[in-house]
Amino acid sequence: MDADWILCGAALALAAAGALGGDAPKEPLPTWPWPGPTPPEQREAMMKRTFLIRPTPQDLKKIEELTPDKPPAKPAQPRKLLLWGRLWSHMANPTTEEAVTILGKKTGAFDAVATDDPQMLLPDKLKDFDALFFNGLHDRTPFLPPWFKDMPKEQQAAAQELDQKVKQSILKFVGEDGKGLAAIEGALCALQDWKEYGELIGAFYAGHYTANLVVTVADPTHPLTACFEGQPLRIFDNAYVPGPPYSRRKVRVLLTLDLTQMPEPIEDPKQGWLKPSVKQLEESTGRKEYPVSWVKSYGKGRVFYYSEGVQKAPYSSPLFLRYLLGGIQFATGDLPGDTTPSEK
Repeated sequence: MDADWILCGAALALAAAGALGGDAPKEPLPTWPWPGPTPPEQREAMMKRTFLIRPTPQDLKKIEELTPDKPPAKPAQPRKLLLWGRLWSHMANPTTEEAVTILGKKTGAFDAVATDDPQMLLPDKLKDFDALFFNGLHDRTPFLPPWFKDMPKEQQAAAQELDQKVKQSILKFVGEDGKGLAAIEGALCALQDWKEYGELIGAFYAGHYTANLVVTVADPTHPLTACFEGQPLRIFDNAYVPGPPYSRRKVRVLLTLDLTQMPEPIEDPKQGWLKPSVKQLEESTGRKEYPVSWVKSYGKGRVFYYSEGVQKAPYSSPLFLRYLLGGIQFATGDLPGDTTPSEK
């Protein structure tokens, strides 16, 4: 275990508050022409404000070595993936962006286009992609500029109008156009004021747990879980607790934590907001289980969610990388899988 990668809740919370509109930061937020992609200099300044670990050349070489030569499914046609997320909004985002790009390039499964430009999520640009990948997200208003609260009223109104157009575009992309969405870890934390997003992805954040996890396959017959070959994944990472609107009647659960082989989540007096109690867990899920990944249908489209990928360890796991690759191929439509909910 690399101590530099252990999630420090207090440090992350303070960093996020400063960078994303909470407590006033000591230095003014960098700004840039908006809407548009964050220029490199401003992106670097934002990344220095938050608790991030960046992948080293050695890390990237290892990811490349562990990535399979071929994808689990041959693409029916050249696929394009829009890899969207602000790199500064969560600690693993820089590594996730690199890893997903490598997965697509080495296997030939897809061509990833990485950006944080909200205009790329509008219909005229989004229509050119087969699937959308949300890299962490984590911030509550990812499609608004970080300095939104300091903008003049007329500029705020224009930003909010774009925000609404982006949201409707995403729903149309998946639900009406029949495309795919794949999302990882802190994507559950984002957009909690947007009810439709919870229905789209399948849940909103209700807490998380950091530990030596034992991940077990809940649906061994599903094509996405074939890479596990019936074996559990043991890894140090975070797992997110799904809260409402999560329901096994709405999603098909593929992976869960094996609570017979690891401690149950307990409330920590010092960091209780980080670790949900067993009672909270049962209230959120309807049973004493800890779902880690699921798939679902949304209108004509497909959704894949996987709560891991916060710490460094997953990116050194060939099983993590293979499963993530399969999930992305499910979203692009090349790896079909049953989305019938786990319970009627």
